[in-house]
Amino acid sequence: MSLADILGQMLLSGKVTVSTNNVESIEIRAANKKIDVNAVNKTIVKEALKASRTGGNQGLLKSLDAVRNNLDMLRGVAEELSDAGVTVTLSYKGDLVATLGSEAKPKLSSVVTGTKAIEINNPIKLIELGL
Repeated sequence: MSLADILGQMLLSGKVTVSTNNVESIEIRAANKKIDVNAVNKTIVKEALKASRTGGNQGLLKSLDAVRNNLDMLRGVAEELSDAGVTVTLSYKGDLVATLGSEAKPKLSSVVTGTKAIEINNPIKLIELGL
């Protein structure tokens, strides 16, 4: 059983708020196989992305390779979510940025991501977050 299947069975409903230094950073809401991750403070998102990248100043080719590897991983997760009937939405300050999983309805974004399980809803906000 995949992690996406387990999430789909466990998450009925609820809300979690993550704070950093007493500042609300991320809100996570779950209901009926749908999870919304809302970044309220983009600093934590940028720090998490920075931590996920190996090394500092790697050069262009290594940076592009890291982006490709992260996209491969994200594609795999999104396809597992879709197979399990689970949807994860990513928002920034309440504005929908991307949808992963079963409710994703990509148009042109599937050309970039290589899957129908990832929909980029707001490319401008996506760039603003540095994703």
